[in-house]
Amino acid sequence: MSILVDNVSEADALRIEAELIAAFGTEQQGGLLTNVVSPIGDVEDKRSHIQVPHGCVERAQLGLGLLKDAVFELVRNNPAGVGNADVASSLGLRSDYNGRQKDYLSYSVLGLLLREQKIQRTGRKHTAK
Repeated sequence: MSILVDNVSEADALRIEAELIAAFGTEQQGGLLTNVVSPIGDVEDKRSHIQVPHGCVERAQLGLGLLKDAVFELVRNNPAGVGNADVASSLGLRSDYNGRQKDYLSYSVLGLLLREQKIQRTGRKHTAK
């Protein structure tokens, strides 16, 4: 094992990790690394007409992990529960789609956390389990 960098923030460490994975690639992509960064379902769901640049999936999955952690921490610290609009506004994830709010990103992350059984939904509020 070799230490490539030392004394960096978690965000910088994740960025460097994503860059190295993009550079060397996983075995699934014909690369050298044996670790699997992306869930297999996401890798197999590629659309045949879309060109996915090398390393994009890994960077997206690292970013998704950071989003899930932030949303879960927000939910956990609000025992009365939070709604999708609360998550989108509190974490700066509000979208603007031609002047209309379409906060699908925060709603999708909440859905993933529900599926992982880290949170529960009661009405329109989400709380930690």
